[in-house]
Amino acid sequence: MISDTVRVYLRSFVSPYSVIDSSVTKCDTTGYGRYYFTGISDGVNYYIVLKHRNSIETWSASAQSFTSGILNYDFTSSISQAFGNNMIQIDASPVRFAVYSGDVNQDGTVDVSDNGLIDNDAANFMSGYIPTDLNGDEITDVSDAAIADNNAVNFVSVVNP
Repeated sequence: MISDTVRVYLRSFVSPYSVIDSSVTKCDTTGYGRYYFTGISDGVNYYIVLKHRNSIETWSASAQSFTSGILNYDFTSSISQAFGNNMIQIDASPVRFAVYSGDVNQDGTVDVSDNGLIDNDAANFMSGYIPTDLNGDEITDVSDAAIADNNAVNFVSVVNP
């Protein structure tokens, strides 16, 4: 994993799950990030929602609450940490899970439209910090296309309440 920027939304536990607050930070290479919120209350339930530039939006499995202004939540420890078990195992020792990558256009699903964007950028030798670079090597190429292709074949999409 590379160090990258991730936005976290806190959403109401009650439908229509309105956004209450959000925070953005650059996570370290283990996926750890520290987020600061101003519009929260202790003891109130919130869904935690992760958004990343080329990954599937991922919701916490259940609503969580702050105690003394602090909330710790680890998506990586178990597939059941994500709503609908919507993550993929990336390591066996120690066991770790991650959000799905490949939603380049951020429409909530990995499909042919994402693959087309990746293919176009690969054909044009695009590089740098761009959404079509799924593996974080700053080059869009066949390795990025393979990730999106695999996730598209598996019908990866957002799973939320």
